[in-house]
Amino acid sequence: MREDVPVSQYVEFFAAPCDADAAAVRNRGPAERYAVADAGGIHFDADDAVIAWRDLLTGHLSEQDDLRMVADLVNDGSAVFALPEQFVSSLVTASPRRLREVAEAWVPAVTAEGSEIDVETAAALIAEIAELARGAVGTDDRLYCWVAC
Repeated sequence: MREDVPVSQYVEFFAAPCDADAAAVRNRGPAERYAVADAGGIHFDADDAVIAWRDLLTGHLSEQDDLRMVADLVNDGSAVFALPEQFVSSLVTASPRRLREVAEAWVPAVTAEGSEIDVETAAALIAEIAELARGAVGTDDRLYCWVAC
């Protein structure tokens, strides 16, 4: 887990046209301005999840932590980071079956760390993020994650 992204009570993934627009949602969250894939109060390390999903989806482990903070963590526990382009590209082309396989592989690891999530919930969340990624194709939008404690 990155030290600058906490275990989060609130996790929402969204697409925005630029880093500045994404950063502007840090205090209140993106749901008022953008369509979101909402983790629904599941407590997990969003940054670790994104890296794990990327590695599972691409089929190879990467030592590279390519998360980019666009709104640094502040004292209320909120932050916004950009999702890695490799992950977003993989989401766009992944089949529903492949997204479910990623969820099935990820859930045992995250539940071992104390999070409570089942495969169905994880698969639905990852599928929602993939829909956001597909919706951003052909636009200037990038995918981001907003977290808050």
